Amino acid sequence: MSDGDGVKKTVVLPISGQRNILITSALPYVNNVPHLGNIIGCVLSADVFARFCRGRGLNTLYVCGTDEYGTATETKAKAEGLTPQQICDKYHAIHADVYEWFDISFDYFGRTTTAEQTEVAQDIFLKCNDNNYIVEKETEQLFCSSCNHFLADRFVEGVCPLCGYVGARGDQCDGCGRPLNATQLKEPVCKFTKGCGTAPEVRATKHLYLDLKTLQPKIEEYFKQSSTDGVWSSNACDITLNWLREGLQERCITRDLDWGTKVPATDKWEGYDDKVFYVWFDAPIGYVSITANYTADWRKWWKNEDDNVDIELFQFMAKDNVLFHSIIFPGSQLGTGEKWTKVNNLSATEYLQYEDKKFSKSRGVGVFGNNAKDSGLSADIYRFYLLYIRPESADTRFEWSDLIAKHNADLLNNLGNFVNRAVKFCNNKHFKGKVPKYEETDVEKMRRDEINKEVEIYVKTIGDRVRLRDALRAVLSISQCGNHFIQETKPWEHVKAFEKSDDADVKAKAFARASTVVAFSLNIVHLIGHLLSPFMPATAQKILELLHADTQCVIPDTFELLLEEGHAIIQLLERQGADKSAFDKDEEAKKEETLILFKKIDEAKAEEWRKKYGGDVEEEKEEAEALPDDPLLVAQLVEEQATKVRTLKANGAGKAEIQKNVAELKRRKQKLKELTGEDVDANKHKQQKKKDTEKKEKKKGKSKKNKKKEYVGETGKLIKELGGKIAAQAKIVRDEKEKGNTDKHDEEMNTLNKLKEELKALKIKGDEEINQLEQQQKKE
Repeated sequence: MSDGDGVKKTVVLPISGQRNILITSALPYVNNVPHLGNIIGCVLSADVFARFCRGRGLNTLYVCGTDEYGTATETKAKAEGLTPQQICDKYHAIHADVYEWFDISFDYFGRTTTAEQTEVAQDIFLKCNDNNYIVEKETEQLFCSSCNHFLADRFVEGVCPLCGYVGARGDQCDGCGRPLNATQLKEPVCKFTKGCGTAPEVRATKHLYLDLKTLQPKIEEYFKQSSTDGVWSSNACDITLNWLREGLQERCITRDLDWGTKVPATDKWEGYDDKVFYVWFDAPIGYVSITANYTADWRKWWKNEDDNVDIELFQFMAKDNVLFHSIIFPGSQLGTGEKWTKVNNLSATEYLQYEDKKFSKSRGVGVFGNNAKDSGLSADIYRFYLLYIRPESADTRFEWSDLIAKHNADLLNNLGNFVNRAVKFCNNKHFKGKVPKYEETDVEKMRRDEINKEVEIYVKTIGDRVRLRDALRAVLSISQCGNHFIQETKPWEHVKAFEKSDDADVKAKAFARASTVVAFSLNIVHLIGHLLSPFMPATAQKILELLHADTQCVIPDTFELLLEEGHAIIQLLERQGADKSAFDKDEEAKKEETLILFKKIDEAKAEEWRKKYGGDVEEEKEEAEALPDDPLLVAQLVEEQATKVRTLKANGAGKAEIQKNVAELKRRKQKLKELTGEDVDANKHKQQKKKDTEKKEKKKGKSKKNKKKEYVGETGKLIKELGGKIAAQAKIVRDEKEKGNTDKHDEEMNTLNKLKEELKALKIKGDEEINQLEQQQKKE
C-alpha cells in the first residue's frame, strides 16, 4: 500500500505520448468490515489489473477509498454511541489495515469526508443545474414530530406488509429480503434517535432530481462509444442496456439527512439548507475528490486538460454497482457540459457466496477482512483462490474443501514442486548454484513454443479482455509445462552418466544436456515469478529472490531466457560429513526452508474452518422461523420458494444448497396447511389431474378455452427455432455439470440464460400478435 500518509513518494501524473491507465475500484462503504466477496469484487480485481499494467510498463494510477456519507453511517454511529465522524475514522482505519494485509497496491487510499469532496460534488451539481439538468419534485416521506426530522428509510422500522416480519427496515425486510418503501410499513416507528419509538406521520417534502430522462441521448451516445471501443463485462453491458431500453427517469439526488455533502444554495431552488446529496450521486464523485487529495494536479487525470494526453479509465465493481457507474456518474459528468474522463472499461463481477450461505457479519457467517488471518493462511493463498474462482460470468462459491484441493494440487504439487526442483538441481555440486550453459534442442524449442502460447493467453486475457481467471490458469499451465519438461528430460540421469562414464565425449554430452535442462528450467521459474506477481505478489517476490533476480515485476510479450550463464542464484549448503557443526545444520535448515513456497494443508482443516466461520446456526434457524399468519401471504411465499428451488436446480446449484431450500419450501407448505387445513401438494395433485383431463379434451377438440397458444408467422417460427436451441444448450449445460467442469458449466449456463431471456421477449411479442389477430377476427 501507500506510505503512512496515504501517498507514495512519487506522484503519478499522465504523460503525453504514453498509455495512461486510471484505475478505480468501487468505494467500500465505511460502516462495516469487508468480506471476501467484497474484496474479490472490487479492490483485489483492480489490484491485479494495476500490477499487470505496471508490469507492462504502463503509466498507471490506482485510487480507492472509503465511502463515508449517508444513512448507513448515521445508523451505525447511533448503534455504537459514536458520532458519524468517529465511526468513519474507526472503520476507515479498519479498511486500510485489511487491504494492507491483502497486499493491495493502491497509489492512494483516501476517503470521501473531505473538503475536496464537497468542492467537486457541489461544482458538478451547480453546473448541471446551470444547464437545466436538475428538476424539483414533491414527494411523501415519513416525518417524526418528536425528533422534528424527516426520516430516511433506514431510520424507520415496522411490520413488513409482505411477510409480517417485525423489525423490517424502511428500505428492506430482513425477514423475506424484499425491498420496501418506508411508507409501506405497518405500525412504523422512528429510529432516528435512541429510544424514540414515535409513530411517524406522512408529510410532503421537496427533493432535487438529476434529469436523466433528458440526458438519455447523451448517455446512450457515450455508452455506445465506450462499450465498443473499451472493454465492458457482458453483465455490465446487459444491465446498462436494460436501463436504457426501459427509458431513464429523473433520479433523486438529495436526502433529509445531517451526515453528507451539503446541497449548495442556488437562485433557482429554496429550502435545501438542511439537505444533503444522496450517497449514490455523491459517492462516485469520490474517485475525483480522492485523486484531488492525492495530487493538486488531479484535473490532469479527470478533466483531461491536455488534448495530447489520452486517459483510459478502468473501473472494477460487483454487478449491483453498475447502474451508478455506467449511467448516473457519467450522466452527472455529461450534465456539466465539460470535458471529463469517463469510464472506458467497466469490469463487473457476479456474486461470491460462502459455502451454501450468504456472507453475514451479524451472524458471523463467512470470512471477513479482519479475521481472514485467523485461519493461519497467508494473504497470497486467499488471493490465489479468490482469483481462481472469481465470479466473472456467474455466481461462484467459496468452499474450504475446494480451496484445500486447489492449494495442494495447483500450488504445492505443481508450482511449488517445479520451483523447488529447478533450484535444487542448480545447487547440485556440479553447477554450484550458478546458471549453466544453455544449448537449445528441438525439445526446448517445442516447450518454448508451448509456453509462448500461454504467455500470449496471459497478456491478452488481462490486457485486452480484463479476464483474470484465465490468466492465472495460464501461469499454472506454464508451471505444469516445466514439470513435464523435467520429467521427460530427466536431468538426474544425465548427471549420473556424467559422473559414471569414463568416455570424455559421453561425459561432455551428458553434462551439456543436464546444463541445458537446468538453465531452461530456471528461466521458466524466472518467467513464472514475473507472471505470478500480479496475483500472488509475496510468493512471486520469494521466487525471484531465490533466483537472485530483480523483483520488480516485468511482464513480457514472449518467453526469453534472461538468466544468463554464470548468474548466481541462492546458494544451498552441502553436507560436510558427520562432524558438521550444529550452527551449519541450523543454517542449512534455514536455507532449505527458503525453498518451501507452500506446505500441504490437511483436508480435515476444511471442517475446522467451516465451524470457525460458520456463524451462529441457532440464530440463523431462529430468524428463518418468522412466517406470517395470513394465508394469502404464506401462499405467495410458497410460490416464491418453489420458483427459487426450480431456479437452483436449473442453474446446477450444489446439493447442500438445494436441500436447504427444499427444506424451507416444505416448512412454508406446512405453515400454509396449518392455516388453511389443505395440503398444498394434494391440491397440486388435483390441479395436475385437472390439467391432464384438459389436455385429453384438447386433443379431442372439446376445449377451446384452454387451447395451447400457437404462435404465428415469423415470430412463431423464431420461437420454435429458439426452443430447439434452448433444449440443445440445456443438454450442454447438463453434460458440463456431469464432467465437473465448473468454469465451462458457468459459461454455458450464462448462454442458456440469455437464450431463455430471448425466448421470453419473443413470446411477449407473439402474445401481442395473437391478441391483435383475435381482435381483428372479432371485428370481422
